[in-house]
Amino acid sequence: MKSWNKSLIQVDLVYPNKSYGGYYSLGLLILYNIINKQKDFIAKRHFLDKNKLTSNLIGFTFQYELDYYNFFKILKQNNISLDKKRKQIIFAGGPCINQNPKPLEKYIDFFVTGEAEKILPEILKIYKQTQDKKTFLKKISKINGIYIPGKKFTFTSIKDLDKYPYPLYQPLPKKINKNFVFGRSFILEIERGCPFNCHFCSIRSIHSKIKYRSLKKIKEIIDQGVKINKTNKVVIYSPSFAHPKRKEILKHLIKKNLQFSIPSIKIELMDDELLDLIKKGGQRSLTIAPESNQRLRYLLNKHISDAQYFNFIKKAKQKGFKIKLYFMVGIPNTTKKDLDELIEFINKAKCSASINPFVPKPKTNLKDHKFDKTKIKQEIKYLKKHLKTKVKFANMKFSYEEYRLAHAKELR
Repeated sequence: MKSWNKSLIQVDLVYPNKSYGGYYSLGLLILYNIINKQKDFIAKRHFLDKNKLTSNLIGFTFQYELDYYNFFKILKQNNISLDKKRKQIIFAGGPCINQNPKPLEKYIDFFVTGEAEKILPEILKIYKQTQDKKTFLKKISKINGIYIPGKKFTFTSIKDLDKYPYPLYQPLPKKINKNFVFGRSFILEIERGCPFNCHFCSIRSIHSKIKYRSLKKIKEIIDQGVKINKTNKVVIYSPSFAHPKRKEILKHLIKKNLQFSIPSIKIELMDDELLDLIKKGGQRSLTIAPESNQRLRYLLNKHISDAQYFNFIKKAKQKGFKIKLYFMVGIPNTTKKDLDELIEFINKAKCSASINPFVPKPKTNLKDHKFDKTKIKQEIKYLKKHLKTKVKFANMKFSYEEYRLAHAKELR
């Protein structure tokens, strides 16, 4: 905890969407903890529905392309100019930026391209020494992992997660409502990256290799995190829950009498013991993503058969889990036969399901695939006509806009 005084250099950190989601943003928590550990700095978090920007150093984290529009709203609400001649220095990072910073180059002074744990302390050191905007930008342009529009794009990563401090302090508002889906919980990142290489996924374009925290370090983080934040619930942050010590992690949580939830899972990593451990932790539903029918799934480099999925669904239901399924439409080379097989899969599974338009992302294997609105509308119409179970369909208008922004060269 810090006592406010005028000598502290303030940094405003912004999650450009609603606060009930932003409070759980790991990226924002990492920045928040790094800055507040510096004796001469103080960081405040801001959101679309709760912002009052007063500092001259303002950072945005972009997890979703559609949040670009909220960036403009927030600057307007705070009377901050879009023109870079403004006094404020605005920087940005996050997965959207690492994939394609061009849409915001006209408005952002510099981008953090890579993992902030390594870069941010260097930025703060230089900012403390010189807050003259022109001089500051010139000095930080030499840091690997800083991209200033017009300069060379560089990316930096950290090799060993254990060597960098974890964001242990994760404060929530005194009053939270049902919109805070994780309740009063502690966010636990056990790994960064993914060992799988699905052709549509952007994770490998950012993290070429998966990095695991050590079991010893994870246990320390759990023990300290729940104590500091006074909670008995842990939310595990992981793209695929592939940690080689995943069972030991869950056993430690159970031993500490902590509830926990895990992310979308890979069924090829699941067995009876792991399912039983998950159930002991209080989780009652599991999310899996078959993506499509078997033929297209294999083309996407996801080599799990329909039979494997049905065996897992049967086993998980017997253990009392509810299953949520995720699928996509608009996948390259989709035929009527593929759609018929997808319909058969969903009808047979008898699980909660949602279907989203496939959004090709930069730097992925399928980056050049076009988002064909007409074709996707036809596929959705065909599925709705033949599906016998209730399925949730994502808004295609938003998906197309996500695609357009992901590949945009400039925003006006």
